[in-house]
Amino acid sequence: LLTFADIVLLTVLMHASGGLGSGLGLLLVVAVGGGSLLLSRLITIFYASLASIAVILEHSWGYLTGNVTSLAALSQDYPQVGMLGIGFFVTAFLGYTLAERLRATEALAERRGVDLANLTQVNALVIQHMQIGVLVSDADGNIRLGNQAAQKFLGQALASGKLPPLTTVSPDLAIQLFRWLGDDARDGGRSGPPGPSRGITPSLEGRGTTPGTEEVGPRREQRPSTAPGAVAEGRRGRSVFTTRTGYTVLPRFVALGEDKAAGALIFLEDMAVLKQQAQQLKMASLARLTASIAHEIRNPLGALANAAQLLGEAAQPNDQEKRLIKIIGDQSRRMNVIVENVTQLSRRDHVRPARFVLDPWLGEFTRQYADTARVAHEIFTLSEHADGVEVCMDPEQLYQVVSNLCQNALRHSPPFTGTPLIRLDTGHDPEQRPYLDVIDWGAGIAPDIVDFIFDPFFTTTPKGTGLGLYIAKELCEGNGATLEYHAGEGKVGSRFRVTFARPEDCLEFGTV
Repeated sequence: LLTFADIVLLTVLMHASGGLGSGLGLLLVVAVGGGSLLLSRLITIFYASLASIAVILEHSWGYLTGNVTSLAALSQDYPQVGMLGIGFFVTAFLGYTLAERLRATEALAERRGVDLANLTQVNALVIQHMQIGVLVSDADGNIRLGNQAAQKFLGQALASGKLPPLTTVSPDLAIQLFRWLGDDARDGGRSGPPGPSRGITPSLEGRGTTPGTEEVGPRREQRPSTAPGAVAEGRRGRSVFTTRTGYTVLPRFVALGEDKAAGALIFLEDMAVLKQQAQQLKMASLARLTASIAHEIRNPLGALANAAQLLGEAAQPNDQEKRLIKIIGDQSRRMNVIVENVTQLSRRDHVRPARFVLDPWLGEFTRQYADTARVAHEIFTLSEHADGVEVCMDPEQLYQVVSNLCQNALRHSPPFTGTPLIRLDTGHDPEQRPYLDVIDWGAGIAPDIVDFIFDPFFTTTPKGTGLGLYIAKELCEGNGATLEYHAGEGKVGSRFRVTFARPEDCLEFGTV
């Protein structure tokens, strides 16, 4: 309607101003062009035709009303009328074509905007649900973004809004970031630990910069300390540190641009997960090796045992021969136990972790173990704090671990006389990790061999294989747990502690 009104009014104005000679006909081109940008193709052609008809009528109006009688004089301006009409149609076509392209571009931009918004949401969702912690920080240590894993590791809410500086959330991580950025002002130009920077007090300057070490017999095993803030050198020069929530993490820094001044993308990897993955890879390789070895040993071992049995049945052996035959039989059975234990390792290369409450599981375990080992159910006493302790571990492998520990406890305990021989105690350590203690009041372990009890084939009894504790430790590490020995209270008996992974981290541990 607006274009129609423009054509009518401009035609009347042009007629009142003297016709085509006034030059107002060009304004009709503008009106038609403006309408073509907003209207459909058919309506645009209609208004171009209407403008052409209006110009023809205006020019012929004098002749039609009888005011102009000379047709020859009137026809001299018809070429100008025709050119103006052609201009209407050309303008309408060009305007409509341009408008169509603009509309297509706008629709494409809108679709791309929707796709970009969806992609942004997907990226944010993926980052938030990554098991690796992700932080975005500028060169001054100001946190811009953090996912849920980073919040869990650092114990700090990183919701949108004003985020705290990295020096407040994790001073040790801030020190490593500034060292990676290579800021001499913060690092003090030294190759060692950086000096105090913004928000970092001098007491934090050297905290935990020395890797924690733990003496193990004649060897020295490098282990990150469990104290919050402790730092140990990790791979590729990176430093492993323990957060205030008890997680031991390994940071990795990636520049956001060509220059580190643009900031850094910080990945925080849980060392428990990395260790568990490495353990599963080792178990998978060990499984293939042990399966081959067990197969090669089992056949000659069976032949040896059968030959010893036939030798004892073939004739009446004297005492010396009986003793030798008994030695062959005993050692054959011992080797068979070793083969069975090694074969168990070959079946443990896949971990199926589950999250469950420990109390009912322990009750069922004690019943099954007592029936299988043919011992009294009363040898066990359970902790009164077991209710509500949730753990994450493969139930079958946990059964194997606790069974081995109970077997060792019974072997080194006095005969059962009605007093419980084994106590199963549960709880949470200072880092809120669930644990299970297997406690006995037997002879205990001599201090000079404590460092070797988890070594393969180390045994203190002639009939032992030396694989029970080794297999138990391997199974624990394959589930992200740890197995440690502690002397009993008053140096009486033994206490083996299984420290489990946090239940909320259960989904992080799986098969490799």
